[in-house]
Amino acid sequence: MLRYLNMFVLIGICLIGVSIAGFATGSRFVTEPGQPTNPLSSFVYFGVGILMLLNGYVSLKMGHNARPAPKEEQKTKE
Repeated sequence: MLRYLNMFVLIGICLIGVSIAGFATGSRFVTEPGQPTNPLSSFVYFGVGILMLLNGYVSLKMGHNARPAPKEEQKTKE
């Protein structure tokens, strides 16, 4: 289970959590203090979170298909 938690997946989960908090507060959670609220900013965080999860999935799948590093030839004494 823990092998699926690479940094792409963790950041994606955090970004989706931030976007949910943004949806719950009317995008006030994701704006800087003093700036006007942008109603699309929660959607941007959600989209980037999904993109990070997709990137984590692809990196996990590509890592399983990679060739192992070549081993040095070991000399055997007979």
